[in-house]
Amino acid sequence: MSIALWGGSISDLSIGSMILRVILAMICGGTIGWDRQRSKHPAGMRTYMLVCLGACVVMITGEFLFRQYNTGDPARLGAQVISGIGFLGAGSIVVSGRSKIRGLTTAAGLWTSACIGLVIGTGFLECGIVATFAVYIIVKYFKKLEGKITYNDGWFSVYVQLEEISRLTDLYDSVSGLGMKVGDVQIYGKKNKLPEAVVSIQNSSGQGRDEVLATLNGIKGIIEVKYIS
Repeated sequence: MSIALWGGSISDLSIGSMILRVILAMICGGTIGWDRQRSKHPAGMRTYMLVCLGACVVMITGEFLFRQYNTGDPARLGAQVISGIGFLGAGSIVVSGRSKIRGLTTAAGLWTSACIGLVIGTGFLECGIVATFAVYIIVKYFKKLEGKITYNDGWFSVYVQLEEISRLTDLYDSVSGLGMKVGDVQIYGKKNKLPEAVVSIQNSSGQGRDEVLATLNGIKGIIEVKYIS
């Protein structure tokens, strides 16, 4: 691919080429993170944008050093990103009670976002765009398919926004009424904001996800309920 830009093509390290790569990395990272933020996951749009952008800049820097000094391996810095991004992914993984692990998809998404940034940083824009589209489809639509396959086993978690924290009692009663059990509850409260919580529920009765969400959304005082894992 050779896109004509001022001062050269996309394969050159011209100002136009660098601007295009950086902007595309931000767009691709933000596209993936946008859906994750809407689903109330810990890493949102800005996090994914920064990861993808940072990886892109590292790759451009590696190419610059190689061309500037005509020595070394232009992919060396990129290889460090692939291994180093693990610290950010590990920080998004949470092990809650009953050995339930949350955040694996977020960690994998951050790692993939970094890889997309590296691809864009090399100038292989077609691959970066296709990969972004593929990741977006996975995190946006495959979650529903995964839920239909695995939802009847073990534990799952829901994000809840309430008018007041005391409404959690009504949620507990509704869950019990469906023949299920409430496990860990993580409450998030910020000043001048409505209380939020992530509630783990054991699907011991084999209820469908839509039925559970419909029941919880019908509780007075609960503003929003979303299935997150």
